[in-house]
Amino acid sequence: EYADKDVWALIFQPGFSTNESVSEFSGRGVGMDVVSSNIAQLGGTVLIDSRPGEGTDVTIRIPLTLAIIDGMLIQVGKAVYTIPTVSVQEFFQHDRNKIITDTSGNEMLMIRRKCYPLIRLNRLFGADGGGGERDGIVIMVEDAGKSLCLLADELLGQQQVVIKSLPEYLRKVRGISGCTLLGDGTISLILDIATLNDHDTGGISFERRTGRNTA
Repeated sequence: EYADKDVWALIFQPGFSTNESVSEFSGRGVGMDVVSSNIAQLGGTVLIDSRPGEGTDVTIRIPLTLAIIDGMLIQVGKAVYTIPTVSVQEFFQHDRNKIITDTSGNEMLMIRRKCYPLIRLNRLFGADGGGGERDGIVIMVEDAGKSLCLLADELLGQQQVVIKSLPEYLRKVRGISGCTLLGDGTISLILDIATLNDHDTGGISFERRTGRNTA
């Protein structure tokens, strides 16, 4: 006897046909076996889940290094970072008068009578120059229902990017999920909003994360 998943996997066999009767043309087209083998060469898998009378789900999983996302490019000093567009809520000009600093040195931004943690990306990543200290732009991002604000120098625009995996020594850097190669050959780090938003209190403690003074 065959398990359901083994029966569904028959569709990936070369020459498989759903025709009721076999003819000289049965299974002569490009079948699912080609799809399966090509995805396997990329390190991915194809999964099938089917229920009579309900329908069939075909799930294709590919490595993260081949994922394409819509990204928002921002300038921080001389570096260019990419924010997944799905995480961007809004952006606006930086107003220093709306920044509140608590007793621990954490900065928050007052927007529509609500306080949001503020991260100066130049301080977080040690970027040379810039940082939006004066005329920068604030990008409000959200993940899992939590919002925070990122301070950058300039908004460069939106672009589809291919995610590349990070070298081993960079994978433990908090706030970075991968990198991408831009059209001009520049390498842009992709921000991980989930880890940036992982804070215990109302703000981000740069001293705890990077060992640098935030005063």
